[in-house]
Amino acid sequence: MKKNKLYLILPAIALFAWSCGDEEQVTPKQQSVDVVTETIKYTEMVGEHRFSGIVKADDKLMLSTKIFGQVDVVLVKEGEKISKGQLLIKIKSNDLAAKQNTASSGVQAAKTNMENTIKNYDRIKALLEKGSATQKEMEDMTAAKEAAIAQYKEAQHQLAEINDYLSYANLTSPINGFVAKKMVNVGDMANPGQPILALESMEELKIEADIPAFEIGQFEVNDSIKITVADAGLTEMNGVVERIIPSATFSGQYKAVIALGQQNKSLKPGMFARINLLKNKENKLLIPKSSIINKGQLTGIYTVNQQGEAMLRWIRLGKEYGNNVEVLSGLTINEQIITSSQSKITDGINVKTK
Repeated sequence: MKKNKLYLILPAIALFAWSCGDEEQVTPKQQSVDVVTETIKYTEMVGEHRFSGIVKADDKLMLSTKIFGQVDVVLVKEGEKISKGQLLIKIKSNDLAAKQNTASSGVQAAKTNMENTIKNYDRIKALLEKGSATQKEMEDMTAAKEAAIAQYKEAQHQLAEINDYLSYANLTSPINGFVAKKMVNVGDMANPGQPILALESMEELKIEADIPAFEIGQFEVNDSIKITVADAGLTEMNGVVERIIPSATFSGQYKAVIALGQQNKSLKPGMFARINLLKNKENKLLIPKSSIINKGQLTGIYTVNQQGEAMLRWIRLGKEYGNNVEVLSGLTINEQIITSSQSKITDGINVKTK
């Protein structure tokens, strides 16, 4: 019986002790953290549209010959720089060389005949004045002189024509640039109109960009462009849209040709370029980059709710603008974000705006 009473007393004592301790326990009040906040507003920014392009020579041409002959000398290689007027290739034409010799002999014979005829004309004219020659002899000599002069001029014309053709045997560069492609070697036969060399100018390089069909409407002639060519160490070069090719390629893209504001010796055809089209102004939500929280692959920012608590919000970012960055999703206009604090902030902590 005494044992049973003892069992009842012990739990009662424990319950009394617990209740007394509970009355003395005081829940500490959570302290607020001082923070600096910023209200999210739209910022008017110049719209940017980024594309890729290739540095290309605007002046390209195919060098060909007008004569049939054998390639005798090739003085340049692919990729080699060339100057205007520089001799590039010689073509040997035995047929034209033979015609040139014949024409040269013809010119000399016609010249000799003309000179002799003029002497005879002068002699007959002098005799006529003395009454020792007839008028008929004078008329015949005049006709002979005119015919001799005409024959000489025709011989000269034929020689000049052959020399003109022979000038195509020595192919010179019409531009300052480089050899993009060589189509012949020494010993090859060259036909009239056959491409011999592909040349590209280095005097005016431009950017050629492929633009998707759904974005080509963003481009207009004279639009401002910012150009970066990393391989040449060039950033933010100025350019303008010079022309837009109105027909699409097989891939459904359109070509825009960008003229550079200033040429640079570091640029080379074939270099990769990034172009930034500066277009109409757009409203964007921007936040300071210093206020961003990174956790693994997630990006967030602390906002302040109506209860004055810090709430971690996951967001998706876009383009950077100096010390700010665009928010694509996760925030809305007029929300308050925490830009700095005196103490470490955790999700749900009370904050006090300074």
